[in-house]
Amino acid sequence: MAEFYLPSFVFLLTIAGFATGLRSLFFIAAIGIGLFVLVHNSVKKMWQRQYSLDYIAILAMVVSLATNELIAGAVVSIMILVSEALEAYSSREAEAALKNFVEKIPKACQVKTDSGTFETRGIRDIKEGDIIFIRPEEIVPLDGYLASEHALMNEANLTGELEPQEYQKGRLVKSGLINLGSSVELRVVGDFSHSTYQKIVGLVQEAKAHPARTVRLAERYNYGFTAITLLLAAGAYLFSHQWSNLLGVLVMATPCPLLIAAPVSFLGGLNKASRKNIVVKKPAALETLSEITTIFFDKTGTLTLGEPRLREVRDLAQGFSEEAIIAAAAAIELHSLHPLAKAVVQARAARGLSEAMASYAATDVIEKIGDGITGTVNGTVFHIEKSRGTRAADGIAVDVYAGAALAGRLIFDDQIKGGTAKLLEQLKKYYKVAILTGDSEENAERLFGDLGVTIHAHCLPEDKFAIVKAAQAGGGKVMMVGDGLNDAPALALADVGVVFSGTENSASIEAASVAILSHDIERVRSILLIANDSTRIAKESIIWGIGLSVVGMMFAALGYIPPVTGAILQECIDVAVIFNALRAAR
Repeated sequence: MAEFYLPSFVFLLTIAGFATGLRSLFFIAAIGIGLFVLVHNSVKKMWQRQYSLDYIAILAMVVSLATNELIAGAVVSIMILVSEALEAYSSREAEAALKNFVEKIPKACQVKTDSGTFETRGIRDIKEGDIIFIRPEEIVPLDGYLASEHALMNEANLTGELEPQEYQKGRLVKSGLINLGSSVELRVVGDFSHSTYQKIVGLVQEAKAHPARTVRLAERYNYGFTAITLLLAAGAYLFSHQWSNLLGVLVMATPCPLLIAAPVSFLGGLNKASRKNIVVKKPAALETLSEITTIFFDKTGTLTLGEPRLREVRDLAQGFSEEAIIAAAAAIELHSLHPLAKAVVQARAARGLSEAMASYAATDVIEKIGDGITGTVNGTVFHIEKSRGTRAADGIAVDVYAGAALAGRLIFDDQIKGGTAKLLEQLKKYYKVAILTGDSEENAERLFGDLGVTIHAHCLPEDKFAIVKAAQAGGGKVMMVGDGLNDAPALALADVGVVFSGTENSASIEAASVAILSHDIERVRSILLIANDSTRIAKESIIWGIGLSVVGMMFAALGYIPPVTGAILQECIDVAVIFNALRAAR
């Protein structure tokens, strides 16, 4: 709560002014601190080509000093500093931009020397043509051609897709992939600055460094309010020739309803969102969410669970049942770390076969990357490998051989989250909705083709970034919903990025403005409704606050409200505005 130290100090100065004989000294000090803060902030905003809400308040404090109406000036100083503190508190963001993102990149790796041994070297010192050594479960730090015979890579960081890919010698391996198999060697192409992984970092940094300029809610209302204030203040002096009348108008016009209403409403929205396990990192994101026109969804892990599930068993050979094929495959895959192996074992448990076919145990299990896995179950040698006879639209397929004959084919697929179809149908009524996926068009169409949303397939991180950028260039505000590292550039560029969080997705959380701490897809609709409610209540509070202030200014211009009374009345208006804005939390 460090933001409130300064307004508390100014409040104590004002109290000291009332309690001691050094009234003028303490009041002038209180006004001086407020003036310094406001002038500093206004100059900074002007330098950034932004409009400040503080001009009327600055003018009010200057006139209070010139006319010796020090109490009114001190009260204005307190009001403004409290408003500034509230805005700073509501906007405070506990994030070190891209820290976790950059920390994921290996800082060094093993490089092969001329003598055939390996030495540790920083990845920025590795040159094109060097041979590097990648251990199991390590992130590939640099682009390179595979020097080993085979490799099994998790491409989720780049494509977001769950199916591991087999690589053969000589194929380009991009940085950011994760080595799922045994240790491999790569011949580096390019250097760190040109690597695929570093390009993703660069895209996020570019988006963070050049955010879209948005006109805040309070700014829109303040232009007209400022014009009315200056006209009334000038008219008050011209007709009465009394500086106190002019100061009364300025004090009543101090734009605290503008400064307070939106932050309080959005803080209430943040509180309401947190009760639904939604973390909004910046209150301004709620305001932007209420203006969204286009929503892009990542597919895997966002609209789907992001885990392969056994969908069906096909092409059963005579003498083999579906249960027997699953039980035999699970007995062998129990010895593998392959993601599909886990899905087979889960399928056996889900069908209750673990106990019913307890005799299905595998021996002599041998797994070889590129060739699949082999084992003996109940005297029969089974071999399991990726199917080469299915279309992409069929899903991920694995063939199970008994000896040399095909015994059955296991078809895996990702699973759509419950409520996804209903959510997309609702959102289509109000927004342009599209899906961005690194998966094939056939797979995406199989899952979402019936929902009538646009699908962009084969999207790499830079493709998602470009699609979001093009949508922004066409006008309107864009929301990107994702979950993985491959979504981070698009999440950072979008007007609002929403991420389904997890400990493995720290880079995406850094890039996004909103984090949903669950897998419930309905939370996307929840945050949109909360944003709309918070913005509506903020607008109501601003309009009522301005209306009451204008009425007060008219009475002050006629001399019925002296400056000190005006400052107190303005405080009452602020309290009313705050109570109304607090409805956003309910």
